[in-house]
Amino acid sequence: MEAKNDSSSAGSSSQNTSSVTMVDVLNEQLEQEAESDAVLGGSDDKNCTYAKGYIYRQALYSCLTCVPESRVEEDKRAGVCLACSYQCHEGHELIELYTKRNFRCDCGGKRMPDIRCKLDPLKLEANESNLYNQNFSGLYCTCKRPYPDPEDNIPDEMIQCVVCEDWYHTRHLDAELLENTKDFAEMICGGCMERAEILKHYVGEIELGNQTLLDDTLQVDVTGLDESNVTTAAADTSATVSDSSKLDESPAEDANCSKRLKLDICTKPPLNAGESATYKKGASFWNDGWRQHLCRCTDCMETYKSLKIEFLLDEKDTVQWYEENGRTKKAAEGDSYEQAVRALGQIGRFQQVEVLSGYNTLKNRLKDFLDTFVTSQQVVTEKDITDFFAKLNREKQNKVGTPSYFCR
Repeated sequence: MEAKNDSSSAGSSSQNTSSVTMVDVLNEQLEQEAESDAVLGGSDDKNCTYAKGYIYRQALYSCLTCVPESRVEEDKRAGVCLACSYQCHEGHELIELYTKRNFRCDCGGKRMPDIRCKLDPLKLEANESNLYNQNFSGLYCTCKRPYPDPEDNIPDEMIQCVVCEDWYHTRHLDAELLENTKDFAEMICGGCMERAEILKHYVGEIELGNQTLLDDTLQVDVTGLDESNVTTAAADTSATVSDSSKLDESPAEDANCSKRLKLDICTKPPLNAGESATYKKGASFWNDGWRQHLCRCTDCMETYKSLKIEFLLDEKDTVQWYEENGRTKKAAEGDSYEQAVRALGQIGRFQQVEVLSGYNTLKNRLKDFLDTFVTSQQVVTEKDITDFFAKLNREKQNKVGTPSYFCR
């Protein structure tokens, strides 16, 4: 699971000892584009997703401008899809919620009655299946603080729980367990582990190679099988097979059937107690592919359903699958450079010269601007860059109405 890195205080101190190069800026830009492709690429940025129902996973936002009450009132929380964040809430105070599962867009719906969605104005049904955790109010972790936290000067990562989908500071999880966990794909917070006790059976067992089979009905040799390991469903199946008059009564066939039956067997590892318990109270950390080892027997499936965690059995539920899908989608569309070249080829000669002239002007001005910092051996700050582009915008506005330069 990707982690949010909250290290603003560390970044400000490092600026005193290091400088920013264009290579650094470009590398950071590429990293941000890659992350954006992963998070946003899997979501529709042009069409509201309301009509599609509850999307298995999508990028979401909470708009504090449209629903300021959501800061303090839980029943006022609402979420909007990526396309609505662009078209209906541009310039608003938005909380980026990363991704959420099984959610239908609230923009202009029952939760946001004073807002009219520009993309899908008719949203008559209430989104009763949507879940709204504290993230929709801009709060995270057990400390219930915003991110980034202006009052928190301790650099820390935040990790998302794959069950409740809240984000937690690593120092507010089980620190001892985290230190002993070098690599992990997903995390389940301590609160969710206590609520879904069935998951405790698998902590430490999957890593030890206690693999389970995935089919609901398994071909098992029942010779010497302890009946306590067979579920009621299996017993019913056995009785049906032995009593059925439709079966071949051949002794050889009966012997085969008695040894090889389709039984619904629970393969969930036993839960140890006391000092021998593998699971310790707190968050748990899971290796890649751990979900496929969860038992699929009838009883376990009913347990997942009652706990509303059956999504753990779906490969497409994972953020990893969603992000890979986003990267693939963006790669198929082409990178930003290729898109710019295609766009340039679709405009007239006069406009092409205008664009290229503007690009060269910007390149030269930016080079001259950065050279002043190299000469004075000063660090380029975010404010310096902001002021530079603000100045360019003012100059551009002052030139409105003047003849444009072009070549014959």
